[in-house]
Amino acid sequence: MPKKNKALKGLGQKYGASVRKKYSRVYRLLKKKRRCPECGSLKFKREVAGIWVCPMCSYKVAGGAYDVTA
Repeated sequence: MPKKNKALKGLGQKYGASVRKKYSRVYRLLKKKRRCPECGSLKFKREVAGIWVCPMCSYKVAGGAYDVTA
């Protein structure tokens, strides 16, 4: 049995290969670990679309929906 890709959960064959690949690329970008620009911890995460926050130092920044460039 082939290994299931967690990023593609819920997407069946009916969506097509190109749509699944695009979704997978965005999902991996969204979920990758990021370092906080203020304190350097690896807990920097997206709170809501466009808002990125570090729970360690309460640093908050507005950025892109799927990636932040701060």
